Amino acid sequence: MRRLIPMLGLVTSIALSAHAAEPPASTPALTAAKQQLQAGVSASQIDAILQARAAFAALQQQAPKDARIACWIAVASWRAVPMLQTSDPAQAKRVCKDGIAAADRAITLDPRLADAVAIKAGLQGLSLSFNPSMAMTLGPEMEESYGRAEGMDATNPRVWLLKAMNTMHKPEFVGGGPKRAMPQFERAIALFAAPPSADPDALDWGRADAELWAGRCRLKLGEPQLAKAHYERALAIDPDNVWVSKVLLPAAEKERAGKAAK
Repeated sequence: MRRLIPMLGLVTSIALSAHAAEPPASTPALTAAKQQLQAGVSASQIDAILQARAAFAALQQQAPKDARIACWIAVASWRAVPMLQTSDPAQAKRVCKDGIAAADRAITLDPRLADAVAIKAGLQGLSLSFNPSMAMTLGPEMEESYGRAEGMDATNPRVWLLKAMNTMHKPEFVGGGPKRAMPQFERAIALFAAPPSADPDALDWGRADAELWAGRCRLKLGEPQLAKAHYERALAIDPDNVWVSKVLLPAAEKERAGKAAK
């Protein structure tokens, strides 16, 4: 019996070490989920986006301490909510709530992950469509979050993109509007021009989004020619993006032609 005690201690030690050294999620599987998410975004296919979100959630089960995977769940939720709002508002609300929870997990796991702080604020902004009365509460909280994310990583283009989108949608009397948002979009675009990360697991979304949302901002400013240029650059980055090619670019060209005819 005395001989068994050291052996049992050794087995317990090995088991605890194996648990502590939790393996990271499979990089090929993470890459596949990221590719599926981007394909769904490009094709404006909500089913593909939700499938990618489920794939990220499965990877989170394999690596529950991986903050970046939790952040990817939040990003996929942020992608899905606007598309679900018209087709299935109840599901949109659930996905938004789950996305905020995923962002919170990412922040708990890595309090310095600026992407997670910014995407949580972005999801909170989307949540206002379900409960507009929360604007007075969430508005200041979101502003604080964008400022905190910028303080963590001032060269993160996704932080600037999300911040610019928030600014564009805010009323002018509280510091929002397209005129104030445009320099923020330009900052995001400039930061996206840097070489992408060599890390295959990096949070590397948003390059085309910065151009297409800058285009939408330009259109709100009454500058369809500049909007068209942004949309064309978005298509150069993401040639399969049907929202840009079938909706946004034709709208800019129509408005440009109308201005030219006057």
